[in-house]
Amino acid sequence: MMCKGDFMDTAIIFDLDGTVLYTDELIKRTFIKVFEKYQPGYTLSEDELLSFLGPSLKETFSKYFPDEMFNELLNYYHSYNHSHHEDFVYVYPTVVETLEYLKNRGYPLGIVTTKLKVAADVGLNTFDLKKYFDVVIGLDDVKVTKPDPEGIIKAMELLGVKKAVYIGDNITDIQAGKNAGIKTIGVKWSPKGYQHLLELEPDLMIDEMKEIIPYIEGAC
Repeated sequence: MMCKGDFMDTAIIFDLDGTVLYTDELIKRTFIKVFEKYQPGYTLSEDELLSFLGPSLKETFSKYFPDEMFNELLNYYHSYNHSHHEDFVYVYPTVVETLEYLKNRGYPLGIVTTKLKVAADVGLNTFDLKKYFDVVIGLDDVKVTKPDPEGIIKAMELLGVKKAVYIGDNITDIQAGKNAGIKTIGVKWSPKGYQHLLELEPDLMIDEMKEIIPYIEGAC
């Protein structure tokens, strides 16, 4: 458990997609549109679509397309994704009140995501969430993505803390937190289920975001 009174030196860092924001449907629809344009006739299976939730776009596209197409694919992906953001995306239950509480208590708050920062900002700004976060680390801010801890470590350095908790919905989130030597919290609302997270033994599993508060503020 975390100690009361340690607010200013313990950062609470979140993954974005699938943790703070429900973006699964938008991501699936965007990939379908990309494949309709660049691989007409190829039908993505549900398992393939689920596998796209979490990894970076570069990692996913490299499995299907030559590297020299990446920029074109990326531009088309972002064009569709950003223009349909408000149609399919929403904030998970109790996220806003949890962020409000943590902010008011003085916790340093951050986001570490495999999205490009500009794409992360679209989601955060759509729901007026950017104001809660002191730092946002995107794909373009790191050399190596999760499960490498680079993004988390960079966020902690910018926040000026030595202790942190990382919250996420993917295996790579829990792995990255553990690789950074910090506490990890897994969420149970991923469409991929959460058994794969349990196998990594995160410090806490939650059904909704507000459950992180008593854990973070628990007595020593």
